Amino acid sequence: MSDSGSRDSIPQLELQNVRTREDLRHTVNEVVRRSDVPAQWRLAVAKARQQLHRDPTPLVAMAVTAGAGLVAIVGGVVIGRTDAGRLDAAREPMLLPVYKPGKTKKSGKRKKAAFARKPDKLNPVQKRRDADDR
Repeated sequence: MSDSGSRDSIPQLELQNVRTREDLRHTVNEVVRRSDVPAQWRLAVAKARQQLHRDPTPLVAMAVTAGAGLVAIVGGVVIGRTDAGRLDAAREPMLLPVYKPGKTKKSGKRKKAAFARKPDKLNPVQKRRDADDR
């Protein structure tokens, strides 16, 4: 409205009403257009197809990244469900093979040296597990 208040002429008020109606019609049409989800999807698919035909590199890179992320998530879940994936397994010492040198026989020949696992009675991890079970 103008500063003159009630001194506006009738044609000016009618013109202002017409402009307001046009603005309101434009706003309603824009809201209807934006709320039409199927049309928005069709537009997005059409744009993606055009982009794919023009230069597929960004879409291929996005697909590869999404695939790698999915593989990482599935792999993490699979590993997390195994004994090796438990966090408390990192605090336990590993069972390592022990070198057993070969002994000399009476005949003077030496037995072959070998790697062997510590017997469970000497294994500190096994001792602790046995103590926890009791």
